[in-house]
Order: sequence, then structure tokens, then C-alpha cells
Amino acid sequence: MNLAELIAGVYTVTNRSDMVAETLLAVKSATLTAHHSDFYPKDLFEVGIQWNPIAYQQSLEYRTIIARWRSFKYLRKVEYTATSTTPGKLFKMITPSQSLDSYGIEQENICYLAGEVINIRSDTKDTYMLLGCYLHPDLSDTTFTSWVALDHPYAIIFGAAALIFKSIGWDEQSAQANQTMMQQLALIRLSNIQAEGY
Repeated sequence: MNLAELIAGVYTVTNRSDMVAETLLAVKSATLTAHHSDFYPKDLFEVGIQWNPIAYQQSLEYRTIIARWRSFKYLRKVEYTATSTTPGKLFKMITPSQSLDSYGIEQENICYLAGEVINIRSDTKDTYMLLGCYLHPDLSDTTFTSWVALDHPYAIIFGAAALIFKSIGWDEQSAQANQTMMQQLALIRLSNIQAEGY
């Protein structure tokens, strides 16, 4: 479903089409909640990075290239030739305090997150890398995009309805809608935790 269809679904459940702004906000909140219920392969995003200048150590301000960044998944070296692309070593994500080994020597082929920067230390001067991360859904009014809205819209509709009911003091209806949303979230996890079905 698209954003307008989700909103119409919430109006059907709540019978409160007068709550326009509140319903839009509730749909966006329920969409984010559904996506954040786990780390799903459908939320993964890959982007190539080309370094200039090349160096053993690099820093990447990830929001400059990935606006809807949610969480790190992987970083790997990539070798490009005129005829092929060869994925290389994966970098190990560590905490900043783990950057030195037990002998006090800086580890190589590691990266760590410091605020909105990924600091990278490689054993080679790399021109190309491949970054994988999880994205937030696009919640803007004009470009709303969510695989949950397409594949499991009732998780969003009943999650939003629960919020609307709660805001008007209808606790029993809110609890019922919330229970339906939880059942829908269980179905999302069952169908989408693995990229490949049974």
C-alpha cells in the first residue's frame, strides 16, 4: 500500500477521519516501528566508495552518502580491473578501545564508529570499498517508501490505529489494535528474517 492507502486503512479502523495530521504521524511512527522490529535483509543497502587520495587510514562521514542510515552491516575491499570486480577482505567492526591488540599494536583491516564517522584502518592502500548498511524507510510525504507497507500493511495500519485510540483515551481499542499489530510483526519476522525461504 502507498501512504494514502495506509491512512485510509487507519481511518477505517478508527472511524476518525477528522484526525488528519495525527493519523499521518501515527502511520509514519508505526512504519518506523515495523522496520525497527528487527534487522531485515530488505532494509540492506550497498554502496561503492572510491577513495581519493588513497591511504591506509580513511574516515567516512556516512550521512553524506547515505541520508537514511540506520546501522552498519559490513565494509569490504573491492578490486576493479578492466574485465572484472573481485570482492576482497571484510573489515572487522570494533569499538575504538579495541583498535590496539594485546601487544599495543594497531590492528589492521578494522573499522569503528565514532559519532557519524566510520574510521577505517587497512593493511593496503585501497581505492575502492563496498559499504553495506541498514536504512530507515523513506517517511517523507511525497516519496514514502516501505517494503513493510507493500508486503505487510496491516502491521502499520493497526500500529497507527493503536496510537490514535490511545491519544483519544480509548484504551481497550488501543490494546486490541496493538495486539493485532504484534501478531503482524510476528508474521513479518517469520517471513523476512532470512532472505531465502524454506
